[in-house]
Amino acid sequence: MAAVWALGLPCTLGWPCVHACESVADSSRIAVAGGSLTEIIYFLGAGQRLVAVDTTSNYPAAAQELPSIGYVRALSSEGLLSLNPTLVLGEHDMGPAEVVASLQATGLPIVHVPETPSASGIVAKVRCVAAVLGLSEHAEALIEARLQPLLQALAELPAGRGDRAPVRAVVLLGIRDGAPIGAGAGTSAHGLLEMAGARNALTDFQGWKPVAVESMAAARADFVVMPKRGVTAAGGVAEVLRHPAVALAIAGRGQDRLIVMDGMEMLGFGPRTLSAALRLAELLHTQTPPGRGRLAQGGEEQG
Repeated sequence: MAAVWALGLPCTLGWPCVHACESVADSSRIAVAGGSLTEIIYFLGAGQRLVAVDTTSNYPAAAQELPSIGYVRALSSEGLLSLNPTLVLGEHDMGPAEVVASLQATGLPIVHVPETPSASGIVAKVRCVAAVLGLSEHAEALIEARLQPLLQALAELPAGRGDRAPVRAVVLLGIRDGAPIGAGAGTSAHGLLEMAGARNALTDFQGWKPVAVESMAAARADFVVMPKRGVTAAGGVAEVLRHPAVALAIAGRGQDRLIVMDGMEMLGFGPRTLSAALRLAELLHTQTPPGRGRLAQGGEEQG
């Protein structure tokens, strides 16, 4: 099979060539760089093929017993090759590029799995991994039985239909050097909020960036959503709620306005993210304060 980008792009910009979402000759010993891919492999019932995972692969618990190849963006080629994998399966941001290039130079099959932070993107990711592992038929049965009901439920979320505007939320990765790190447009968190039928209140920038107190206040968020690790690192729920930026963002409405979730589950965009989006939607839409976000005649949002 010719080496091509998993996204179908040519091998340019100094990046190594990788195999596409097609079956490889030998997927019996897989090294994975990316927690969502590890989750998908277990979802497909192929966990026994794994010989190593990266540090973001914390689900299921069995994955944590496997040898580590480092962080998904900071892999070590020596440690990885010592495990004699027959395939390296990585998320779209697997790196660094020079390590991926050195692995590819050995002739080891490498697959970068495309990433689209949406419900359909999760299904596409499952299908890509299944195709690489030669499990496409099995995957379709699993998608129909286990994922399709979740996709249907997400499709039926209100998302601001009728006389209600979408709930406004801010997703913070954590608080670093006193500043909250917020999710702008184009992030996995932005995709999560869209799946949950909510509106990202921080769309004036792209990616993850420190957010000023003034910007948090201007966001007029109904909720702040954070991963557990970020809350713990900030000193706990009480400390997060005391932070001026958070307090202003949710106008001091209390602890129930801070939603804490498992980071990989909410942002990894593996199969569990579908369930996480549904749980988030339930929290967002059942706790919206009366009158907030109502639409006036003519469709203008009221304060």
